Amino acid sequence: MVKSLAIAAAFALSALCAFGAANDEYPEFRSGESTKGEEYVQAIKVLAPQHRSEVRGNVTVEFEARGMKRALARCWRHVGGAWGSDATLADISLKPDGRGRFVFRADDFPAGPTTIRIEAIDGNGLRDYCELQLYNLGGVPWRQGIPKADPPGARGMKLVYKDDFDGPLSISPDGRGAKYAAHKTGGGDFSGWPFSDQKGDCMPFGQQGTYLRIHASKPAGSKGCTGIISSLRSDGTGVAVPVPAYFECRLMCHSAPGSWGAFWTLTKGTIGMNVDDPRYAETKNAGCDELDVIECYGGYGKGHPNHGGKYGVTTHWWGQPQAGKPPHAFPDAMQMAGRSSWSWTFHTYGLAITETDTVYYFDDVEVLRHPTGPVTKSQDTWFLINYAIAGISGWPYDLERYGNESDMWIDWVRVYCGRPLPKDFGEVPSVGVKGSIGVNFSSKADPATVMRLWDVAGDAATGQAGWNNADASARRFVGLLDSCGSKTSVSVAVEKSARFETCESWGFRGGDERLHRGGIAESRIAVRDVPFRKWDLVVHFGAGVNGWTGDVELLDRSGREIASRAVNFGWIGDGRYVEATRGKGADSDGPECFAAFRGLSEKDVAVRLSKRGGKGAVAVAGVQVVPSAD
Repeated sequence: MVKSLAIAAAFALSALCAFGAANDEYPEFRSGESTKGEEYVQAIKVLAPQHRSEVRGNVTVEFEARGMKRALARCWRHVGGAWGSDATLADISLKPDGRGRFVFRADDFPAGPTTIRIEAIDGNGLRDYCELQLYNLGGVPWRQGIPKADPPGARGMKLVYKDDFDGPLSISPDGRGAKYAAHKTGGGDFSGWPFSDQKGDCMPFGQQGTYLRIHASKPAGSKGCTGIISSLRSDGTGVAVPVPAYFECRLMCHSAPGSWGAFWTLTKGTIGMNVDDPRYAETKNAGCDELDVIECYGGYGKGHPNHGGKYGVTTHWWGQPQAGKPPHAFPDAMQMAGRSSWSWTFHTYGLAITETDTVYYFDDVEVLRHPTGPVTKSQDTWFLINYAIAGISGWPYDLERYGNESDMWIDWVRVYCGRPLPKDFGEVPSVGVKGSIGVNFSSKADPATVMRLWDVAGDAATGQAGWNNADASARRFVGLLDSCGSKTSVSVAVEKSARFETCESWGFRGGDERLHRGGIAESRIAVRDVPFRKWDLVVHFGAGVNGWTGDVELLDRSGREIASRAVNFGWIGDGRYVEATRGKGADSDGPECFAAFRGLSEKDVAVRLSKRGGKGAVAVAGVQVVPSAD
């Protein structure tokens, strides 16, 4: 899927699969070294309907191909055999201005994502090829959805995960609170048009009919965006299975210059492992196995792959020089039973991994086999589906005639395994209250105070992952994410003092220790633009070597006190969460480490913390905005 320039250095730094420039497996991309594709020019421009339109009934397709004499239009259909057949829509001579038109009878073709291919020639050796993507709202349902039969490559294994993409999508930036992460887990996004979150500016993910659509687009003045889904979350949970295993996906991509769709797998490595785990160093240094079930390289012309029905199947043994040259192949779909390319219609791409062999499949036909690598044998494997445009390898792209937009469609994905798995395998874990927004006060100069994405902190009722690190060098914090990774309107600001305090652990461990290690001392902290009708504010405390007694007050926008709590914060010992419940100025048995103000309806409040006694610094370690039931 991706190539490495400095694999050893990359593994030393992060123990993640690394990425780099194209290698000898893909000579077509070395612009200037090959004359392949020089006969292709961009002449075809579709005038109607617009690319990616929804259609039904009889649709008039109008186009121009200046300088061309003849045009041929085709589309794959569901009749003519078990695999379907190619239908000629038009074979016409073009007018002097290159104009042409034909009628596409959509109801006679498969429902859902549809690709019309238009080819043009000038009679002197020059030619052009353009794919018009449409969504057929009429037509005939054909092979949609997960089949009832198990694939032959999964013989002896049990179905452990499936997704038909026929319901609401479940995608978050790092997988928190969702089935999938919207970035390559562990880091290393590689698309030239960046992979974006589900709710990002370009909205790359959509669900239509029974399909997942990954939409690549580049609005004027932007860097563009597109999508990837990862079955492994940043905390190491998700869909990852040991051998023997089988992965399978049915998809259709777009062949355009620079399009790079893929279904592939990675070994888990140290993702989700604790650095104190005795296996951590060995796992980090073991390397990583990447198995590319399909890489769709799109586009025709000089410097482009000109692959037709061919696609890439490649094994990478990253960080394992002793493994030798990785096996790879370029199966030609045009020579298989269906005789149709990966951009013409849907095909199923499978990967079987056993203790002895790794086998790649195209529509249940074996296309590559090799011995299973030692890393794959010893680690769980997870899958990714992505639609990259160009990428870090520097491959050229040109989607101008498609309006700088393009789609990849996924019908379904499923995973098999031959070993017993936990009963909750594949389920989305629930931590605390969905949609909570946690802000912890940290310092980049003190890594022990910085929360990681997967760190969970807080009491049993409201504890959450996905805390927002508010570095003490700033005073106002916006663009905060909730526990599901979605951007919120909430902002937090330090209005009085911004002095950072390194605090004691006070018996906490893990994420709770990181939360309570840092704090803003003797401060007034504003929480603004809360979107919930009813919500709770949870305030966490920190302290230095010595404890303190004091009061925490909740103020409205005008500074009027709404509520208050007396706090006696000191050594808790066993890391328990004890809530401050007594009123302002009261004596407290303590020790308490947090206060909660419940049932709030205000959109803007502030927290003021003051000390009445003790030698330790008074600090707010963090705040949580927790949606509550009306």
